[in-house]
Parts: sequence; C-alpha cells; structure tokens
Amino acid sequence: MSSSPETQAKKRKRQRPIISCTECHRRKQKCDRQLPCGNCTLRSASHLCQYETKPARRGSDSSSPTSVSPIDSTATTTSAILASAEVTGSFGYVRNRGCSAVDVLEKLDLEDGPWRPEPVLDNAEQAELQNYNRIITTIPPRPYTMLLVKVFFAECNWIYWCVHPGSFCQLLEEWYERCTSKTPPVPSHGKSGDGERRRALSQFPVLLLQMCAVALQMLPREHYKQMSQLNILGKEDFRSLSIAYSNSACELATLLAPYQATLSRVQQWFLRASWLKSEGRAIESWHALGQSIREAQELGLHSQQPRTYNGGVENVASLWQREIEKRVWTNLYVWDRFMSMILGRPTLINDRHCTVTPPLDCNIPNDITRTPPVPRSPLDPPSQFTQRLLDYQLAHMINEIDDLQMESAKNMSHSFEGTDRLQFSIESIIECYPPGLAVSNRDTSHDGGPNTVFLRAQAELLRCSTYSLIVGLHRPFVFTRQKSRIEIVRAGISVLESQQRLLEATREHHHTIYTLNFFTFDPAVLIAAIIITQPLSLSQDLLDIALASIREGQKRMERLGRRVKLAEKGATILSLLIKKAESSNAASQHLRMRNAFSMSPTDSANSFSSAKYTHQSSHSPSSSLANSDSDGWLELPVEGFSNNSTGNCNGFAPINTSILSTRELEEILAAPLPDPMVVTHGLDTTVQFGTGMMDGLEADNFWQNLLYVPFP
Repeated sequence: MSSSPETQAKKRKRQRPIISCTECHRRKQKCDRQLPCGNCTLRSASHLCQYETKPARRGSDSSSPTSVSPIDSTATTTSAILASAEVTGSFGYVRNRGCSAVDVLEKLDLEDGPWRPEPVLDNAEQAELQNYNRIITTIPPRPYTMLLVKVFFAECNWIYWCVHPGSFCQLLEEWYERCTSKTPPVPSHGKSGDGERRRALSQFPVLLLQMCAVALQMLPREHYKQMSQLNILGKEDFRSLSIAYSNSACELATLLAPYQATLSRVQQWFLRASWLKSEGRAIESWHALGQSIREAQELGLHSQQPRTYNGGVENVASLWQREIEKRVWTNLYVWDRFMSMILGRPTLINDRHCTVTPPLDCNIPNDITRTPPVPRSPLDPPSQFTQRLLDYQLAHMINEIDDLQMESAKNMSHSFEGTDRLQFSIESIIECYPPGLAVSNRDTSHDGGPNTVFLRAQAELLRCSTYSLIVGLHRPFVFTRQKSRIEIVRAGISVLESQQRLLEATREHHHTIYTLNFFTFDPAVLIAAIIITQPLSLSQDLLDIALASIREGQKRMERLGRRVKLAEKGATILSLLIKKAESSNAASQHLRMRNAFSMSPTDSANSFSSAKYTHQSSHSPSSSLANSDSDGWLELPVEGFSNNSTGNCNGFAPINTSILSTRELEEILAAPLPDPMVVTHGLDTTVQFGTGMMDGLEADNFWQNLLYVPFP
C-alpha cells in the first residue's frame, strides 16, 4: 500500500539537530553556543543554560557539537537542582557564620569547586533586564560623568570619606572598558572569581548615579555653564537632574537581587540617606540608612571575621580593602546613633553583634597595592578620617545616655549623679582631641595642606557634634533642673558660634550641608524656649549673649535660604521666636529691677555680682563646661520651680532624646508675646500658651522636615 503524499513529505523533512540551549530554543532566540550563553547571562539565568548537545565553553577553540554523556547530563541536572534551592535568597541564610547549612554546602566542594547557590528569577526576567538597560542609559555622557566624579571627591567626600577615590576610579575605568567589550557588565550571579567581579561591576552604576546626584547638590558655580548642557532646554536646573539621578540609583538598586549585596550598594544607600537629609526628607533618610545597614550586615561588615578578597589571596590590597569597609561601617554606626538621639527612634545596630574593630587613623593612598596600613603618630596632623573616628567615640556615649534615661524613667526619684558623670566623661574625651581638632586653642598650622584642605571645617563639625551631645544629655531636664538649663544654653551658644565658623570655612555650594541648617535652627529654638519660659533662671549677661547668638543664627539662616528653601522657612520661625524672647527678656529685666529696688543696697549688689557671667567663645572644658556648678548664678523663684532646682525632682520629664519635641515647639510658637508691664505676684512670671503665632505659614510637612533631620 503506497503512502499518502502527506506521509512522504514528513519523511523527506530533514530532522535538524537542536544546537541552541534549551532556554534559547524555548524562547526562540539566537544562541551563541557558549556555556553559559549570552542570552542566559543577560537574563541572570546562567544556571538554566543547558544543551542537548555539548557546546564549546567560553574561551574554547572547539565549535563542533558533541553529544553529552549521561554523567555530564546528571551533573548539569544536579547543579540546576542545587541552584534552584536558592538557599541564601529564599531561606535567608547568611554566609561566613561557620555553622549554617549554606556554609556546610560550600565546604562540600560539589562539582569541581565551591558551591554558590544561584538565584532563580521569575518569568519577568526579560522585563527586568530591559529595565536595567533603561536605567543605565540615564548615566550622563562620560565627560560629564568624569566632571561630576571630580566634583564629588573635591567638594563632597570630605564630609564622611565613605568612598575611596583610588578604588572607585579603578572600578570606573574597568566598567567603561567592559561596556565596550563583548561581555558587558550586566547582572550576573556566577560562581566565585570572575562571576563575583562581574556582579560588582554590574552593580557599580548604582553608586555612580548616586554620586552624580550628590555632586549636583554641591555643584560649584564655575561648572554651571558646562553642566547646563545636560538639560534638554539648557537651563541650570541641577536640582531636577539630581533628583532624577538619585531616584534612578534607588530604582536600579531595588531591581537587583537584595541578597547579592556589594560594597557599592552599601555606599549607594548611605549616600542616598545623605542626599535625602540635604533635601529635608529625614524620615526617608532614616529608612535609606536602615537599608544600607542591612546590606552591610549581609556583607559581614559588622563582624571581625576575615573576609576573602581576590579569590582568597591575602595581600596589601586586601588589608586596605578591609580598612575601607571598616570606614563605611563606622559612618553607618555614627549615623545610626546620632539619628536615634535626634529623631527619638530605636537604634538599628545592636552592639552585641558588632565585633569589628575601629579602622586605623591614617590616610588611605590612591594606590593600595604598595604600602601596608600604618596608623598615624600623635605628632602627625589629623588624617582625613580622624574627625569621624572621634564622632565614632562620641556615638558610643549615646548608648550610655540612653541607658541612663531609660533607668531614670523607671525611677521617679531620679538622682543627677549619672548625668553629671556622663558630662564629665564627655569633657574627658574633649581633652584628648588632637591639637588640629581641639575645641580650644586649636593648632591651625596644618590647615590647607594636601590632606587637610577641609581640616578647619572638620574641626567645627566635631565641635558641633560634641556640644550637641551635651545638649542631648541635659535636654530631658530642661524644665525641671536649673543646672541643666544653664548647660543647655552654654552648649547651645557654642553650637551656634561653631556654625558661624563653619559657614565661614565653606563656600556657597556647601550650604546644602544640613548641619548648617539644622544645628542653627535647633539650638536656637531650645535657647529661645528657655528664655521665653524661664528667663529669670539665667543671669542677665548670659541671657544677652544667648539672644545675640539667636539673632546671628537667624541672619545666617536667611543667608542660607538663598540656596536652601527649608532654611528660609527656619529663618521665619526664628524671627518669631526672637520677638517673643525679647519681650520675655524685657519682662525679666523689669522684674529684676523691681527686685533690686525692693532689696537692701548690700543684698542687691551681692545678688547681681554673683550673677555675673563671662562668656568665653572657646568654651574649653576647663572654663565653661567644667564650671557647671550653679551656686554662682542668680537664682530667683520661678513658677513651678524651687530655688533648690539642682536637687532631686519628683516629676521626671518624658524621655525624648531629641533636642526639642514637636509638641513643645508648637506650644512655644503658639504662645502670645509676654507683656513686660504685666507681672504676677512677687517675682514669679507666667507664660500662657495660646494660638495664633503659626497662622499664615506654609504647612507642607515643614515640621516633619525641619524638626526630624538626621545628623551628622
């Protein structure tokens, strides 16, 4: 029986062998016959790349397909099964702990090498790859990128020193070279060696974009004309460009696998937190800081356990690399502690899990392959990171302050011995500052050197954080203890004076540093609150100096408002507070004069002579801070307080380690101006809290942005 024509056509049809990998064959894509092939590599699905016939591996000269033995097929299947387990991603294991299941699997040495579980992506792999390529195209052209990188290291990096210039530039050059090669730096989750390097290169753009955003925030005017060409309309709208680059960096970092953390990702989220802080978006900054801390812990930066670099080879470069990572962790710890003190939020880092030692106090060379790390001697000038190391020491004091305040909240009959002891500890730390960063009589001979260009500004930043810590220590007792009010006013004046010197040590494009805005507004508000509510608890000399400092701070915020919108709003609020403080001062002067006339001439002279206050701008521990006894101050009875206000008090203030809470500030701003002609019985004065002072002001999350701003 003859076969039908259809049957004969089927027999004549040539059975073509499938030479593509199974994934490219299923997706109907052209395969380059590599193992893994280019398409699977681009989709981060290298573990799924399999062949019915054995292909030529990358770098091999053989191109003819050969059959795969059952053993090879079994091995490939085993690898796919192990890879599909996705141990680190789905189960949540952390490597390098020594006892977890993923560490045991890595020690088994499965399939000719250490086992690295590969993540299994969902069906949206191709869309994710397209999004990756789309975000990469937002990076500015290379000449503009190199200019922004130069601006970042020259004008921005000195504040935290979180990015090493030499390592970054080396990675940047390698990234540009790989972009023009046959193996572009796309997301890859290969095994150790080249796979980890490719992963670092594929995630490098997140740091590059965020650095461009920060550089545009502090772009000097001499670069305006050149950088304006990046804008389609040629306008100098660098804030919009900065927002676009920062958001693109976050989108790209979120797109990548969260359990494939790299140092670039940690640095990107930290710079994102800094960028948000300068934008006045403090709550978002705190969350970005948390993301950076979690990814740093994923890398093991908090642990002293040694990590492997360059395939496990121990050399000079690996020692410096560990120092770079320690500096990143130091910045994260300092931010976590100071933001916790100011925002009143829980800390994100548990000291019980931190075993890493502090980094060495030395300058890191651009070429980290030659000389090993050696700490500076006491006679050497401060290094670029000395100021941050001292902040790191102060950050550990915040733990003791929190413990003391939590203990005091439980014990209503609180003694202030612990508070005075902590202040003495802070003063002891101040005395150990190196001469180039000293609080008083600072050695200025090293200012302007090749490695100390911003030493003057760093000294003021350190001074500001030091006295802000003293303010935070006494802040819970601002309305219950006279000695604390005096210390707050003294330290607040020092902060305001330091901010003025910091403004003089920086240029206009540095005015976006939020330290200049927040730590001008915050101590001024707290000092004004004390003057408005308890003016008689301060001597007239101290009160006059405090008012002068607040006025100077208000003028400074007006100047900053030319570049920072939030500073303009803060200047408006300070002007209202100054009017109220001046009225309160006038009322207190009337009461002082009335009391002087009612006293005998001898008693009056003794009272005002004991209230004499000599202000020292240096505020050295041996002068103003050490002289914390309130016996030499004018103590007049004020409503709600007794003359023995330095002793125990039955009512402990609510725990709030921020300098001034939102509720208290709103009450102060809502209070009517005191009438100097209206006084109460005797020497007591009462400030009534009402409404009407905030009418007409903008309310676009101003309090949230202005009051809850992270530091440093």
